[in-house]
Amino acid sequence: MYQQGVYLLEVLNKMNHVLERFRHLSRTRSLRKDQIEEIDYHINQITMILNKCN
Repeated sequence: MYQQGVYLLEVLNKMNHVLERFRHLSRTRSLRKDQIEEIDYHINQITMILNKCN
């Protein structure tokens, strides 16, 4: 599924980049409803995976 050598720090950096990009886009232009729904879907998927780790 993932290439070998994916490290926690890389994932954290990607998540931070996504958050910053989303903040920037939400301030500078409006996102369409379907775009927001797709982002929300993927965030929910990530949350479900993280919740399995508890």
